[in-house]
Amino acid sequence: MSVVIKYIETIEELSKSKNLHSGKIVDFTKEILEKSCDTLGCERSNAWLLNREGDILKCIMAYSKDSNSFESIADLNKKELPKYFKHLMRNEIIISNDAQSELVNAELLENYLKANNITSMIDVPLRSEGNMIGVICFEHVRAARKWNNEEKKYTQSLAQLLSLALETKEKNEYRNKLERIIEEKEVLISEVNHRVKNNMAVILSLLNLQKTKAQDEFHSGLFEGIKDKVYSMSMVQELLHASENVNSIDFREYMHNLVMNLNNSYGKEREVSIDLELENVILDVAKAIPCGLIANEVLTNSFKYAFNEKNLFPELTVSLKKDGERIKLIFSDNGGGFDSNKVNDGMGLDLIIGLADQVDGEIQIEISNGVKISLSVNCT
Repeated sequence: MSVVIKYIETIEELSKSKNLHSGKIVDFTKEILEKSCDTLGCERSNAWLLNREGDILKCIMAYSKDSNSFESIADLNKKELPKYFKHLMRNEIIISNDAQSELVNAELLENYLKANNITSMIDVPLRSEGNMIGVICFEHVRAARKWNNEEKKYTQSLAQLLSLALETKEKNEYRNKLERIIEEKEVLISEVNHRVKNNMAVILSLLNLQKTKAQDEFHSGLFEGIKDKVYSMSMVQELLHASENVNSIDFREYMHNLVMNLNNSYGKEREVSIDLELENVILDVAKAIPCGLIANEVLTNSFKYAFNEKNLFPELTVSLKKDGERIKLIFSDNGGGFDSNKVNDGMGLDLIIGLADQVDGEIQIEISNGVKISLSVNCT
C-alpha cells in the first residue's frame, strides 16, 4: 500500500469518528495524534488551543509513540516565546526540517527541542472562520528528516478535522446554553402565570365580597359583570399553568369552560339548550385573552337579554372552527334580538368591537330570529 493511499484511508476513518461529530475534543484529539504518529512515522504529536487573549497556548493533549502514552504538558506563554508566537500568528504552516537550527524555534531550543531530542517538526494552525484558534504539532526525534509535500497536505487535513471538531464542540455548547436559557425562561414564565392565576383568584374573591355589600340589583350586576370579565382572563392563566406550553392555550377547552361557567351564573332559573360545536384550536395567549373577553361579552348578553321570561325555549349555539389560517367563532341565540340603532349600553358592543380591533379581527352581527355574532381572527 502506498503512503498516499494510507493517508487517504486514515483521513476517511477519522472523518467517520463519533468523537468528531459529537465534539468530544479530548477523545478525538487522542485519535488524531496516535494515528498521525503511525502514518507519518514520527514519535511525538500534540495539539494546542489559543486562549481568547491570544497570549497562551494550552495543551489539549500530547502523545508519545515510544511510550504509547498521552499527557497534558505545560502551557506556552507569549511573554516567554514572543518570536515563536509572532510566527504562529501569521496563521501559516511552519515547516522545520532542522528544528534545532532554525531561528523560528530558537526560544524552544534548550527547554523543549533538545530536552525531548526533537530534530524535525511541522506546526499546522487550527482555524475557525479564518482565524487561528490553536496549533497541532508533529515532531520527529533523533535523525532529522525532510518533510515532503504529501506529508504537508496530510497534516493540514488532520488540522482541518480537529478544527471541525472544535467548531462542533463550540456549537454544541452554544446549543446547550440556549436550551438551558429557554428552559429557565419557561420555568420563569410558568411561575409568573401561576402567580397571576393566584392573584386573579384573590381579585375574584374580593369582587364576590364586595358584591354582597351592593345595596341594589344595578350595582350588584356591575360587580357580576366585572367578575365575569376577570374570570374569563383567569381561565387563560389556569390553562397556561396546567399546560406545558406557556405561549398558547387549548381554546376549545377554554370556550367550553366559559360557557359552562356563565350558564351556572345566569342560567340557573332557566334551562338553556346549549349546543357546542367546538373544534381543536390552539391559540396564542396574546389573542386568546381578547377573544375570551369578546366571548364573555357576547355570551353574557345572550344570558341576560335573550333568555328572558318571554323566551320559553332558550337556545344557545357556540361554534369554533378553524378555516385555513383563521379561526371563526360564532354565537347564536334565539332571543328577541335588538335594534342596532338603539343598543343598550350594558350590552358592551363598543367593547366587543374594540377588542376585535386589537387582534385584527372581523365582527359580523346578524339580527333575524335571534342574534348571530361571528368573530373571525387570524390564528397565526
